[in-house]
Amino acid sequence: MPTPRPARPVGGKRVGGAVYLHASALDDETRHVVERAVALADGFEWNVVKVAPNSVSLLLYEDFDAAAFPVLLASLKVDLEAGKSAATDYRKRENPPILHRKETLLPADDPRRPRFAALTRAAEEHGLFAEPTKIGTRRQWTDLLASKGLRVKGHSIVPVGAEAIEVARHKTAIPRRDLSQPMQLAVAHGVLPPGTTVFDYGCGLGDDVAALTAAGFEAFGWDPHHAPDGPRRAADLVNLGFVLNVVEDRHERAETLRVAWSFARRAMVVAAMVMGKADLTALRPYRDGHLTSRGTFQKYFGQQELRDFIEEALGEAPLAIGQGVFAVFRDKDLEQEVLFRRQARAIVRPVGMRPPERDRSRAAAPRPGLAERIRPELETLWVAMVQRGRALDADEFPADLIERLQAARVSPARATSLCLSDLFDQQELAAAAAGRREDLLIRFAMLMFPGAPRYATLARSLQRDVRTFFGSHAAALEEARRLMFSAGKPDAIAEGVEAAVAAGLGAMRDENTFRFAVPTLDRLPPAVRLRALCGGLLRGGVEGADFIDLKVGVPRLTFIQCLDASARLPVVVEKTRVDLGRARVTVDRPDGMVLYLKGRFLPADSPAREDQLEFDRRLLASSIVTPDGKGPRLTELQELMRKRRAGMPGTSAQTEAAADRPVARTSDTKAAS
Repeated sequence: MPTPRPARPVGGKRVGGAVYLHASALDDETRHVVERAVALADGFEWNVVKVAPNSVSLLLYEDFDAAAFPVLLASLKVDLEAGKSAATDYRKRENPPILHRKETLLPADDPRRPRFAALTRAAEEHGLFAEPTKIGTRRQWTDLLASKGLRVKGHSIVPVGAEAIEVARHKTAIPRRDLSQPMQLAVAHGVLPPGTTVFDYGCGLGDDVAALTAAGFEAFGWDPHHAPDGPRRAADLVNLGFVLNVVEDRHERAETLRVAWSFARRAMVVAAMVMGKADLTALRPYRDGHLTSRGTFQKYFGQQELRDFIEEALGEAPLAIGQGVFAVFRDKDLEQEVLFRRQARAIVRPVGMRPPERDRSRAAAPRPGLAERIRPELETLWVAMVQRGRALDADEFPADLIERLQAARVSPARATSLCLSDLFDQQELAAAAAGRREDLLIRFAMLMFPGAPRYATLARSLQRDVRTFFGSHAAALEEARRLMFSAGKPDAIAEGVEAAVAAGLGAMRDENTFRFAVPTLDRLPPAVRLRALCGGLLRGGVEGADFIDLKVGVPRLTFIQCLDASARLPVVVEKTRVDLGRARVTVDRPDGMVLYLKGRFLPADSPAREDQLEFDRRLLASSIVTPDGKGPRLTELQELMRKRRAGMPGTSAQTEAAADRPVARTSDTKAAS
């Protein structure tokens, strides 16, 4: 009976009709064939196998971790039909073969693949693989590198004479007392709903895994230094928190992002350090980031830069859920829910049961016994109803609530009926319904904006919202078209801005520019809010901005990010200008620009507003700032304050303290008053 030909592996590096695989990458069928070859090899040491149509070759290369482009040390070709083998020793040869693209030989989940693939990308970028038939031996490879003025250092390709630094990535891991900000945002935005499994890719010391596990999630993590034996398997959500910013090789960043994404079944959260939130004066520039005194690397991203990087690497448009925090989705229903929540107003209202306020002679009393008996269940249901602005369908009830109601022998319909009685303030539900309807309207209007994600069908929960609040999808779209049209009309914007100013939600910076604090966005009139959100779509989200300037007469906005927006004199670190008419975005990072007279633009109900206005009044009295908010740059302001301390009148101690510490919080500067 003839010996069957070797199986053709699914993965591996293919050269001609042969496939090269690392010893760790063998599937069951290939392993069976290789074991037959090993049985004929008489103890031959190997780490790579070449599977050809009529033979199997066992190859020994230099260690993959130690050598960037491993040299072939020895080979043993085995003819399985004849049962014969032939060995070749390359150790004493002056010009042995070498291996390129070694990551392709490894299994898909091998943690070394990002680093090795980054080396390949760098070689391609330098044009080293332009003629693959002329780089197969050590001499050819060395000569090519020399001709281009390059050398290999570790797993990097650097110019001859350039510095190559070993970065201590593991030192960036820090202990956490609480759940990290990216995971908190994932919970808040619904990216991490109950029952979700979580893989923390690059988990550091594992505090997020511990916190999530304690909260009832199935969570596990892996880290190349702190948890190298941690499981690497698929999960509903992958957390890639503050990993990309500590990787000094830009190619490896992209490969790391792609590998982490391969483990995500529903979504991935990506977080990185952002510009403007750290003092860089003591750091040393290196590549596209900075080196710290501890030998670690930090890359500080702009919000738009991080968004573009994720989209380019994954081919998926991410959603911003925080400053420097984005979510990417495979599950498009989940993405719709999160997108809606991200654009919707925040509903924060008391949700406890309230005593009935009614004419008891005209209304039948509810069943107090049952209502009191299931009070916690009714409060849970009421919270869910207020969040939706409507009664829930039975399959929308939280699973644990259904179980608790079943145990009490109460149907979902009966529980809903009790919630819709005067046990609760029905005006609260009506207000939530009005807000939910407006949020849906804005969402549908934004779907018509270029660059917004589009879906063939709505998520089931949103379909129910549409039926409740609009009657039909067509009716919702028609109303949304009218809203989008109004958001493009200067008169409608002017009317909305006038209403916002009257409501104390911001102020006019000049006769054509409305400035407001970003936390008040969801309280603005619909047309104004929609224009700002459309600008956010082009910017990559409104997250990270502290103030927005909206032009009334033309479709242009400026997103302003401050070093510390709570400071008396916030320092502007980034201004993103968005031209909606031309779909153009430009980013400016001004040097030492101060946002003066901040109190004018805070909402009227802000606890800090009166104190800030008093500070602004003294600043104006000192003649440092003009009434239209123009003033010196930070360094000029500090120099002016130093001169005035010498005895010149007109500047209060409060103003001097704020100028010296322009990012100090309000509470820190009260003592200077």
